[in-house]
Amino acid sequence: MTKYDINKVRNIALVGHGDSGKTSLTEALLYDSGMITRLGNIKQGNTTTDYDPREIKKEITINSSLAYLDW
Repeated sequence: MTKYDINKVRNIALVGHGDSGKTSLTEALLYDSGMITRLGNIKQGNTTTDYDPREIKKEITINSSLAYLDW
């Protein structure tokens, strides 16, 4: 398990209006950091943080999600 220097840990929140790109940005950050191997797509219903069937059907985020990455 990786040990992290607490002074170098950053917690961020992605907050914005509906359809502003929060889920797409999350996918891009996770992909670019190597945490996931493919970019999820909202239209295809395969994003990392939208996993509830209602979210997939409506193509919106309903529940808050947590994700982590090493940058």
